[in-house]
Amino acid sequence: MKFALLHSKDMTDDLWQAFERLRDARAIYDDPFFDPLYARLVAEVRPDVRFAVAFDCDVPVGFWPLHRRPGAWARPIGGCFSDWHGPVLSEQTDLKPYEFLRGVGLLGMSAYGWLPQDAESERRLTFVGANMSDVSGGWDAFIENQTQRWPKHFKKMRRLQRNVERDFSELEFRYDNECGQTFDRLIELKREQFIRTGRHDVLASLWSRRLMDRLRSNTGPRFRLRLVSIYFDGEHAASELVLQSDKVTHGWITAFEQDYSQYSPGNMVVHNMLEQMAMDGPSIYDAGPGLDYYKRHYSNYQVPVGSGVVRAKSFAMRPDRLLGQAWRSGETYLSGKASDVMAQSRRRLDQICLSETHTLSRVSGLRQAMGRTAAALQLAESD
Repeated sequence: MKFALLHSKDMTDDLWQAFERLRDARAIYDDPFFDPLYARLVAEVRPDVRFAVAFDCDVPVGFWPLHRRPGAWARPIGGCFSDWHGPVLSEQTDLKPYEFLRGVGLLGMSAYGWLPQDAESERRLTFVGANMSDVSGGWDAFIENQTQRWPKHFKKMRRLQRNVERDFSELEFRYDNECGQTFDRLIELKREQFIRTGRHDVLASLWSRRLMDRLRSNTGPRFRLRLVSIYFDGEHAASELVLQSDKVTHGWITAFEQDYSQYSPGNMVVHNMLEQMAMDGPSIYDAGPGLDYYKRHYSNYQVPVGSGVVRAKSFAMRPDRLLGQAWRSGETYLSGKASDVMAQSRRRLDQICLSETHTLSRVSGLRQAMGRTAAALQLAESD
């Protein structure tokens, strides 16, 4: 087995075509985050993108787009925006992800949306369920099944629908919204939400804005960006930005207007979108992990998704890697509230490392995050 870690400019047409063939050959890679076009667009806006390639007898059997970060460490392609990641492998190879990392000279990778493929590489990962909606059986069958499972929720949705009809003369649903003002408003609302909740603003960086611009103007046979929106009397109420392949619609960035929160417009976006998908496809909607808001009510099955660290080596004598191991040990052995603070803070720190490519921006974000962590730990100890 031979390995290469290539810049985007060194990816030949033959390699891109081989990447596309491997991705298209296996259903586990149907999610749009595994499309080579997504990786190409990220490579146009971030210089740290590399393409790990594995060859067996000079034939490519694996591709893995990622960010090569300091310390021979890898992070998911697209950083904080990557909801699914991992290598795209031929079904004929027995190459393990940790062997892939070792082959291209990397110590390991931080994972937040890991696609399970190999138990040995995933020993340090924690798995939860990603919420999926399959509407291939038709809308009537789907909504009848979900209503039986969650009767209170769908009774509430019927009541909210009546309230909208009472208070507004028109409810407009746009499945393929090309309005630039609405797109900008969605990003603005999401950034306001980051500030309101104390989370790091991953949409503030220049590269993220450039990526959004490229996603809006580039499509492939199995890849596109779609903006789905609800309007009340011509006023924007809620939107969801989704990435879409020919088989999977992946929920990505959502936000709603606070003035319309009493009508649950975000739920209405998903409800109407799934009904449209049942007619026009794709037939699978991926809402990601977690059971908040609409996810539990519209999901009819789950698939495992992992987070944690995939290591090429079991132990690395580097200060940054040792600090990470010590931090995770604190999460494991501290008391309940302190452990929760440590875990939440690590996720915040990871978001900063994923999204900030410039040293000053990263240092500023880390300083703020550490201040919040110290205050939260003091509060946990006082309780």
